[in-house]
Amino acid sequence: MATLTLTNRKPQLFTCLACQIAFYSAELQRDHYATDWHRYNLKRKVAELPPITSEVFAQKLIDQQAQSQSDAEKASFRAECYVCSKTYYSENAYANHLQSNKHKLAEAKGINQVKKYTLNNNRSETASSKPAPRASENKSSDEIAEISADMEEMSVIDKKIANAVKLEEEDCLFCAEKSASFDENMEHMTKVHSLFIPEIEYLTDLRGLIKYLGEKITVGNICLYCNGRGKSWKSLEAVRKHMLDKGHCSIAYDRDEDIMEISDYYDFTSSYSDDHSKVYVDNSELVLPSGARIGHRSLRLYYKQNLRPREERDSVIINRLLTHYTDNFGYQHNSGGIMIVRDETTRMSRVERFADQKSRAEFTARIGIKGNRLQKHYRPQIL
Repeated sequence: MATLTLTNRKPQLFTCLACQIAFYSAELQRDHYATDWHRYNLKRKVAELPPITSEVFAQKLIDQQAQSQSDAEKASFRAECYVCSKTYYSENAYANHLQSNKHKLAEAKGINQVKKYTLNNNRSETASSKPAPRASENKSSDEIAEISADMEEMSVIDKKIANAVKLEEEDCLFCAEKSASFDENMEHMTKVHSLFIPEIEYLTDLRGLIKYLGEKITVGNICLYCNGRGKSWKSLEAVRKHMLDKGHCSIAYDRDEDIMEISDYYDFTSSYSDDHSKVYVDNSELVLPSGARIGHRSLRLYYKQNLRPREERDSVIINRLLTHYTDNFGYQHNSGGIMIVRDETTRMSRVERFADQKSRAEFTARIGIKGNRLQKHYRPQIL
């Protein structure tokens, strides 16, 4: 009697699709959702940008803090030229003034014997005056350009999110209908637009899923069914019209990336098997040390079969092919078996069948248009 023992399953991983990382516990996953790194990657995902790693995000924070500090120091810059009796609030303007002929001429004449410049840094109330650091001493030109690009990218994302239409729980995803409650809105989308939530028995956050789908439509202008694989749209009205015209009022759930995208709102742990150490016994056959297999007596009917070897001669194969064509496709061959001629009656019968199917389809479409019953099959769903 042969036995089979199953090994232990691999530990379950809790994933974050926005950051493309995995955790060994749900608590770590929930803590990760509250971090600035996760929120930053969510904004990048809405803007159709790839996620960044935690190291890159930390470096961006350091660069942004340094840039903010440098901007604050530049904003507090104040220099006075007592020779010319002028005050400057820009380091470049002050440097250009010192190199000007007018300043050099006034200094040479000794109109006022004062210091060339005084730098007042007002970063704090108790701080003493000291020269403001130059940008070249802190950051190279490449780093400054990178920081500027990142800040511009963040501003574009924030601007797009701020200008996007905000859908409430009572707003329909596919039309301008506004229901009295969230439950009525779900009933409206289910009955009118045939919205079907996949794997609803494992769904744990329906409101969060609907909110995420709404952000995809309003902010990203993405069709829920095409899911970014089709044409891009520029407005909420355009993507809604596309989904209604094409019948795409459904959630993409065919590919692995589609399933993983909304997996954060599901919990499939109840479907996992807990019998990791169960032993399964196979009573159908016995394997001897020599390698021979002894079958169970209940299957002796199959073991006693004596199948003839398949004929592989060319003449037999040719006759088999001729028989296949004449029996299934309406061909005929002469007595010598040389020429194969198509049976005209069979061809005509196939044409007639095609014409009959076409007329039936046209009749069904005509009746559907008159009765307004072209909506796809309605699948009732208990929420």
